[in-house]
Amino acid sequence: MSTSPSERLAQQLVDAQRTLAGPHPGSRPVHAKGIFCVGTFRALAEARRISRAVHLQGASIPTIIRFSNSSGDPEIHDGQPNARGLAVKFQLPEGKHTDVLGLSIEGFPARTPEEFLAFLQAQLPDPATGKPAPERAGQFIQSHPATLAFIGRLKQKPVPASYAQAGYHGQHAFRFSAADGTSRFGRYHFIPEAGEAFVNPEEATKRDRHFLTAELTARLTRGPVAFRLTLQLGVDGDPTSDPTALWPPDRPVVELGRLEITGLSPTGAADERRFVFDPTNLTDGVELSDDPFPQIRSAAYSVSFDRRSKGA
Repeated sequence: MSTSPSERLAQQLVDAQRTLAGPHPGSRPVHAKGIFCVGTFRALAEARRISRAVHLQGASIPTIIRFSNSSGDPEIHDGQPNARGLAVKFQLPEGKHTDVLGLSIEGFPARTPEEFLAFLQAQLPDPATGKPAPERAGQFIQSHPATLAFIGRLKQKPVPASYAQAGYHGQHAFRFSAADGTSRFGRYHFIPEAGEAFVNPEEATKRDRHFLTAELTARLTRGPVAFRLTLQLGVDGDPTSDPTALWPPDRPVVELGRLEITGLSPTGAADERRFVFDPTNLTDGVELSDDPFPQIRSAAYSVSFDRRSKGA
């Protein structure tokens, strides 16, 4: 059976990410280090004006949550500067579910999947020497202003003091359709109720290797961790296909609801093996935009899940 161009691209992305992360059989090629939690989400009345999606109608929705480090090394030190992730699986009626993913740095370092592959490949070891060639990565970054801007935002918020004290931003635009037939594009943002707090990288590397996991575990013994889920609404002309293009900050923002994380998942080890958070896993009332990334991400997650399920 022949492989389609999108399937080949997904495989190439996973191959490059695995090479950069090093050999970690059974682990995700990115976001390998994570912690699973459980909680609930309850939408506000305003959310129904935006979308007819079942999880936005006001009922309490059980959720499975994963915080993670974007590195593909499952043992990376929590003090290393890097983007962090928040992924939420909304458990809907009749055994269905939908996923929302966010990154602690707004935007993305590449405009297209092909450009992202080139960015990853620029970081790979030189085939002639087997050693990193930082000048290649530097040349790529300097020749791609959006990549440079993303790295600049990362440097401003390199290490969160807590998984509970970072904002997480949806990288892609989705179309939200309400019961009255109106629709608009929006981008998700998770706002921590505890506020944002960050640690100096030099200080962070002196802490315990797993300090973010330990801090969240201790925090949850004292009470729930909460985030407000908001939606930044686009207007005509705002790009929906380019995840590097941030929308202006004056765009209207609607608060959709509140995510309350109540504790660690009692089945965290099994969750780690079985769950995939996929941006194309949608429900009626929310649709993909013209952004090509979600489909490629979904294909890459399938490749990754198949390989790690086999211990590769």
